[in-house]
Amino acid sequence: MQTVTRNWFVVPVAIVVLGIAGASRLHALPAPADPGAYGQQNGWEVPPQEFNEVQRRGFHDGVQGARKDYGNGRRPNVNNRDEYRDPDDMPRDIPPDMRELYRQAFRRGYSVAARNLWGGMAPAPPPPPPPPPPAVNYEWQWGMRGLRDDAGRQGYRDGVQQARTDFRMNRRADPDDGQNYRFPPVPPALAESYRSGFMRGYAVATSKLSGDADWQLSGDPSTWAPPDRYTEIQRRGFREGIEGARRDWGNHRSPDPNNRDEYRRPPVPEGWWRDYRRGFRRGYEMAALRLWGD
Repeated sequence: MQTVTRNWFVVPVAIVVLGIAGASRLHALPAPADPGAYGQQNGWEVPPQEFNEVQRRGFHDGVQGARKDYGNGRRPNVNNRDEYRDPDDMPRDIPPDMRELYRQAFRRGYSVAARNLWGGMAPAPPPPPPPPPPAVNYEWQWGMRGLRDDAGRQGYRDGVQQARTDFRMNRRADPDDGQNYRFPPVPPALAESYRSGFMRGYAVATSKLSGDADWQLSGDPSTWAPPDRYTEIQRRGFREGIEGARRDWGNHRSPDPNNRDEYRRPPVPEGWWRDYRRGFRRGYEMAALRLWGD
């Protein structure tokens, strides 16, 4: 009878005074894990070593998203998170071509956190994401030459993506009318650098998607020939774009066709402005890549 009384007494005491040192029986009972401390003890918040920087960012953001849902008493569902569902709510510094990698890693981080926070309520983990592309093997990376800061390189990638979209949708090539060009997603002090990169990326991608040969980057730019398919107006724009880039280079201005009056208001009948500007952009950016990239 005494044994029963002693066991009956120890169990509620263990429940009420859990964590008080000194009662030897209590040391054998695990304390409930605090979500923050649990992650540090078990390492589940650490992204896989093979992840690149974008994937590590996605994994970390997924863990934090799960923590927020847990703290707000919501059921585990990665689609609760705006930053996962909507590209416009993703971090602005994630390049468009890396967003799917970011989402895959976000989903994985959320799932890992959910298993530890909600336990059996957590969804099954997603399949591991495909290996990331090599960081140095970005398509047409040669076009980034001379873009000396992250804003310019981000602009280049966004310009390439915009050109792909315009080409796929059969829209006219008009980069300076693009949303990101007009309202760069960078601090105001970096807007000029972003626009320079955007215009370069757009020009490179447009020419490659159109089947043009590789850009000629050696020799005297005044001897460079425009693509054979160019009209006479486009050829004129090409030659004057090269000259405009040379003048901007000599005046220590950042490379951007919109620096040039002849690009903003072409010296041809208005009905031919589009063709002139296309040739001008190509000549200007070829010369800019050579001048500012050396």
